[in-house]
This record gives sequence, structure tokens and C-alpha cells, in this order.
Amino acid sequence: MRYRREVLRHLIIRALRRNSFTAHEPIEVIIKGDAVWLRGTVRHPDLIPEAVATVEAVVPFMRVYSRLRVRRPTVVA
Repeated sequence: MRYRREVLRHLIIRALRRNSFTAHEPIEVIIKGDAVWLRGTVRHPDLIPEAVATVEAVVPFMRVYSRLRVRRPTVVA
């Protein structure tokens, strides 16, 4: 079962990296049972549903949950 989980995790990470919108975002993928949890930060609120949709396209038979947050913009003085 661990092997299957690692293969799914690899496929999900690869899909997120191939998506030009989510490729450079620090998104962590956690698989527990039949659920996928996305954790990390993104630079824009629209990237949260983009990341979820990307994962759902790869593993439509699993539930996808997001704990992604939007990063605060860095202010340069």
C-alpha cells in the first residue's frame, strides 16, 4: 500500500510542476487513505482552485482537500 501511495504522490507532484500556474509554488502533497491534502502557500488566490483541479484531474477517484494559503506580498521599500 505504501508503494501505491508514493506512486500517486509522485504523479500528483509531477502534474503540479507541469502546470505553468502552479509549477513554482511550494505545495506539499500528503496522501492519507483515499484523501489528498495540499498544504503550503501560493502567490494568488486563483491558484488554490487551479492546484485542486490539477490534482482532481490526476486522481479523480480520491478526495482532494486544500490547506493552501495566499502569501502576503513582499513590500520593498
